[in-house]
Amino acid sequence: MTSSETVLVTGAAGFIGSAVVHELHRQGRRVIALDALLDGLYPADEKKARFETLANLPSVEAFHLDLRSDDLSVLPTNITHVINEAAMPGLGLSWNDFDLYSSCNLIALARLIDASSRWELARFVQISTSSVYGKNAIGDENQPVKPVSPYGVTKLAAENLLLAHLRDSGFPGLILRYFSVYGPGQRPDMAYRRFIDRALAGEEITLYGSGEQSRSNTYIDDCVAATISALHAGEPGDIFNIAGGEERTINEALGIIEGILGEPLKINRQPAARGDQARTKGDSSEATKVLGFRHTTRLEEGLARQIAWQKGL
Repeated sequence: MTSSETVLVTGAAGFIGSAVVHELHRQGRRVIALDALLDGLYPADEKKARFETLANLPSVEAFHLDLRSDDLSVLPTNITHVINEAAMPGLGLSWNDFDLYSSCNLIALARLIDASSRWELARFVQISTSSVYGKNAIGDENQPVKPVSPYGVTKLAAENLLLAHLRDSGFPGLILRYFSVYGPGQRPDMAYRRFIDRALAGEEITLYGSGEQSRSNTYIDDCVAATISALHAGEPGDIFNIAGGEERTINEALGIIEGILGEPLKINRQPAARGDQARTKGDSSEATKVLGFRHTTRLEEGLARQIAWQKGL
């Protein structure tokens, strides 16, 4: 990246968005950090505290804006790159409020693309999810896309909207499909964060399904590195899986947490959650080749770091 480049990061107060902003700042990049600070999945204070921290970084300009409705013409016109982390995540909640998910994941993107017509845009990195593949996300980017939740449907629609702009007018967008990102800063609604919170409090952990569901866990630092690499590597229209190199079951993860804490976990097993993925084993060979993506952190080490962070919250 050159000194003339400015990166807009949306969803900047979120788990991954904030980590991306911090890394760009560490690299000395100019950053526009944008977030609507919606509550629901996060305690309001946690997101606000993150956003205030970002706003105080010397190379970061922060905007509290809702992509769905606010006037985006107030954003600077010198934006050259966009990382669109803004979204409403979560499988279960998407069954109950489709308007929320469609507006956050699709209408917001449409308005952001429209706003970008004022900028000399070199690259737009659209963040997507393994949920577009459906019940089983096994293989490379050519596996069929068959989402089994409204969340996955809206994220796949967002991919198609971006690609429509590319085909129509050469819009410089590419897509990253994240697989189960974890580590310090993880969202409060995500499984490992919930498991660890309950375990630290000596409370019962609710586990939906058999626990034999598997995940290609992606450590946050590896995810951030690949995301920033996508600002320059690859070509418009490219789609990359960002998936950790290990396939581990939820039961295995619970065993690791138990071993680190040195106390038996109390598990309350419930039927599988609606729309949950049974197995993810993403092939990230293309991201490794093009983006330099690497899986550097084993689940045991990553969970130990996450537990240490949650103890300090």
